[in-house]
Amino acid sequence: MRRRVLLSSLVSAVVLVGLVAQPGGAVNVPHPVVVSADPANWTPHVLDGKVDAIVVVGDKVVAGGLFTQVATADDPATPIARSNIFAFDATTGAIDPNFTPLMDGEVESLAVAPDGLHVFAGGRFTKINGTAQKSLAKLRLSDGVRITQFKGKTNARVKDMALSGGRLYIGGTFATVNGAARVALAALDPTTGALSPDLGLQFSGPRTGTLNVDKLDITPDGSKLIAIGNWTLVNGLQRDQIVMVDLTTTPASVFDWATTRYQQQCAAVFDTYMRDVDIAPDGSYFVIGTTGAYRAGSLCDTASRWELGRTGSGQQPTWVDYTGGDTLYSVAITGTAVYVGGHQRWLNNPLRSGNAGPGAVAREGIAALDPHNGLPLSWNPGRDRGVGAFALVSTPAGLWIGSDTDRIGRYEFHGRIAFMPVAGGSAVPESRVGAVPGELYRLGLTGTMDHRGYDGTAFGAPTSVPGVDWTQARGAFMVSGKLYTGWSDNNLYVRDFDGTTAGAATALNLAGVNTSTNFPVNRVTGMFFEPSSGRLYYTLSADARLLYRYFTPESGVVGAETFTASATGWSTVSGMTLASGKLYFATSGGNLSRVDFAGGVPSGSATVLSGPAVDGQSWQSRGLFVLAT
Repeated sequence: MRRRVLLSSLVSAVVLVGLVAQPGGAVNVPHPVVVSADPANWTPHVLDGKVDAIVVVGDKVVAGGLFTQVATADDPATPIARSNIFAFDATTGAIDPNFTPLMDGEVESLAVAPDGLHVFAGGRFTKINGTAQKSLAKLRLSDGVRITQFKGKTNARVKDMALSGGRLYIGGTFATVNGAARVALAALDPTTGALSPDLGLQFSGPRTGTLNVDKLDITPDGSKLIAIGNWTLVNGLQRDQIVMVDLTTTPASVFDWATTRYQQQCAAVFDTYMRDVDIAPDGSYFVIGTTGAYRAGSLCDTASRWELGRTGSGQQPTWVDYTGGDTLYSVAITGTAVYVGGHQRWLNNPLRSGNAGPGAVAREGIAALDPHNGLPLSWNPGRDRGVGAFALVSTPAGLWIGSDTDRIGRYEFHGRIAFMPVAGGSAVPESRVGAVPGELYRLGLTGTMDHRGYDGTAFGAPTSVPGVDWTQARGAFMVSGKLYTGWSDNNLYVRDFDGTTAGAATALNLAGVNTSTNFPVNRVTGMFFEPSSGRLYYTLSADARLLYRYFTPESGVVGAETFTASATGWSTVSGMTLASGKLYFATSGGNLSRVDFAGGVPSGSATVLSGPAVDGQSWQSRGLFVLAT
């Protein structure tokens, strides 16, 4: 498995020959920052082919793929023979001279044994050191010797694997394991290789070609396994290309989670267009990356987030980010970011195939996405695209990247493997919005700004804020000391604002989404930002809907797609803001009203708080916001 990591940071808690296996054995390590865009200089090079899989075991890295030569960082011109697998020091890059197994075919997956002294290798090899050993092996880390006491064997490829709960889970194109019928997915004893009787799901109905589990991942608590690949039915239940397995039952069973979103056909050349799945470190959600060619409204060539806490049929993704027709091969979630790798040119590109459409953000070959909404963060090291980046693995120290190209980081030479350290990385600022009690600001129709205290019941006297003519403003919202305003010139501007002084305005790069039919900023009558979902809500003149699109303050990227939160009742809005779970909105009649806001939509009946008929106050505005420092 390309992303299974041993947490060396836990050694102080449980010591076993200096090493300890990662809890759950499956998920990536969380990071407090987005890793540096400058790759480490000491990593070795793979001089041909590609790297498919990476695992980190204490102070050692093992990489597998399809290659014949490697080299040190200090001497990249001197090849060192290695047959599809090699090991090196995790901090210096020194190539291990003792770990030299001769694999006669591609190593597609790796996993660390529970003892931290061995590594499992899976792929399409048939021999190791000239001895027959098909598709699955256990190797000693100190010298690369195959462990003959491990008797696990399959009749065909092992494409992915993970260790959890004392079992080695394998997925691939096989139909038998240890001579017994076991299609595409199985569990083995990691010491003996004995086949577990508790995992025997029946995969059937391949879309085309051979049934297979392409990738799998397991939740940190070991309770659920998610597999993706080529099938339509599991145990007779409709589960197109994805299944969630309940590992707490005996035998393991199909979990009550299903979606129809992967029933759609992408390009017919693909038996499955699923390419990777990764579960978040906290076990709350997972992200899938796909291939398939551009299909408007489909999940072909996308990254999509799905919530693990949901049950039932008809599941829908929380968000989808489109490349516009380029494949994503790998996913790694660190909590702070969702990293994706492939041969993509853009992200946030749902509206055009093969070219940059409205909103498209250039992210060549590698990108970091906002976990809240899937929009690209500002991290942009760039890498030569090639076919793709096939392995993304986080460790406490950083992010490993395995691929088939040798340029990354604008554009340093790093042959098919690179390491982006946590040191020198960047924190993603918290998106702070205003709360009640607080200061409620109003941009008046005549270009003035005033504010008054509000404790949830009563308003204070208004105080004027001089300095800027707001006549051309079209809605306003505030996040973490930054004031965002739409403008009559159809742009969205950001400036510093401390409650009394507004800084110079800078236009965000809207990348062409601000058209008359997509995001007509010059028609905005009110807007607000909801940080937990990363949504920018807004209303438009001559439109009864409450709309939203995604927005990420860290990068300033605005989502290309328009969504409807509420279909009617919003045609008279004259400024709006969200604070402490309540939506406050002014109307063209001068009233200020409040309505509950939960789950991304307003709910219940609105209450008029102030207005000409209540207290003689008029709240007509160019924008409302609550101060957010």
